[in-house]
Amino acid sequence: MKDILFTTVCDNGYALGGQVMLYSMVQNIKDLDRCDFKIYYNNEFASLSEENKDKFRQIFPDVILEHVDKECYFNSKLPPAGNRAQGFKAAYLSLESFREFDYETVIMFDVDMLCIGDVSDLFDREIFFGIYNSNTGFLILNRDCRNEVIYDHLTSKINLHTGEGADQGIINKYIVPMNCDRLPAIYNQYPLSDINDDTRILHWAHYDHIKPWVIDEWAKRVDLFQDAPPYPNGGKDVGNIPVKSDKKAFDLWKEYKNRMESE
Repeated sequence: MKDILFTTVCDNGYALGGQVMLYSMVQNIKDLDRCDFKIYYNNEFASLSEENKDKFRQIFPDVILEHVDKECYFNSKLPPAGNRAQGFKAAYLSLESFREFDYETVIMFDVDMLCIGDVSDLFDREIFFGIYNSNTGFLILNRDCRNEVIYDHLTSKINLHTGEGADQGIINKYIVPMNCDRLPAIYNQYPLSDINDDTRILHWAHYDHIKPWVIDEWAKRVDLFQDAPPYPNGGKDVGNIPVKSDKKAFDLWKEYKNRMESE
């Protein structure tokens, strides 16, 4: 029986990012034999094609692809500001991680990440609820965080939630004020320019950042990797544009993508 479960949410728009992230985890996690991986999706607002499912299975044959079809997620709201598409509702599906009762540790991760180092040092630590900087892109849940009471409580708040931050907004409001363990930035590294020799997980955090799997498309429209401070916002239609100090992270992502495709 595996005792560690990694969970995430993915749809077709983020599938390449998710595949590269899964590949990078398989390459870098040393205690992989202890791990299961589960991906939540929904056919209506977070669809995942059979082709993309097969690609995930090629990377990790035992990956669990779970269709979640619960009314509470259909009632979720988009944030009151911004240009979020209906697919943003997919983020709420990560709350399913709180009802994964069969594992010692559950680790939630976002698909707009890249694993560049081993994270198995986290597996046997005494961590109740591990989070960095209130960002739920990489989150550790021990058994005490996962039960029917907590799961029902969190999902019952979806229809009352304004939509701000989606699942992150709900988790930060109802879980983070409890006893939590602050993870170091190396497990959820953003800004990308802060990458260092100890970094384990890079994160293209925030919805309005240009993701690495669409960088070639954006290169035809905006000037990338300019010598400027992090997070220069190019407007609502563009979002934050990667700067010179971000290039190392983007190059690493591309290296992993090329290796994945060649294998």
